[in-house]
Amino acid sequence: MKREIIMTRSEQRKERIARSMTRIRDLAGNQAPNYETLGKIKGELIELAREKDLFSIEDFPPPDAGGKRSNCLYRLSEDEDHRFALYANAAQGTVNAPPHDHTTWAVIVGITGEEENRFYKKREDGVEIFDKNVVQEGAGVTLMPDDIHSIHITEGEPVLNFHMYGLALEQLPGRNYWSDKNKEWKVFPPHTDIREARS
Repeated sequence: MKREIIMTRSEQRKERIARSMTRIRDLAGNQAPNYETLGKIKGELIELAREKDLFSIEDFPPPDAGGKRSNCLYRLSEDEDHRFALYANAAQGTVNAPPHDHTTWAVIVGITGEEENRFYKKREDGVEIFDKNVVQEGAGVTLMPDDIHSIHITEGEPVLNFHMYGLALEQLPGRNYWSDKNKEWKVFPPHTDIREARS
């Protein structure tokens, strides 16, 4: 008689992430993705985000209220060469990231809550907003390496999103952001709160 193997939630989550990552690598191939390819990757991540029982705020809690940061990243998957890096971004409270680029492609997809993304074009005296989009359940945004956006979350319901990058965040020392206070472009400091996903 064949014995049934019962997987833990953690094992189910890892297996489900692995399946999505295989599809995403196949979609991207060895070429630099374009918007069409990123749209397909977004679709795959939206499907993954529907697995609510595997991705919850309880599994990926945001930082404690009143701390220095209102959001943190959990590493879910990353290739050995640091490509195809997938994170769960958990936030609680107000988040206002400045306009910035990534120097690699990115896809952001909502799981729980709402995150407003604003998109900019460069001007001689800074940046000018030209569009905005809300990342939420069933919706996301795609960004090419030199696209500029900012992220905004209002205090209230916790937010949990997938953030996927062509290259892991620690491998992106040249990201730039617009400092409105100093009226100049500056190098984005490294993200200081990337946690390994809980087992």
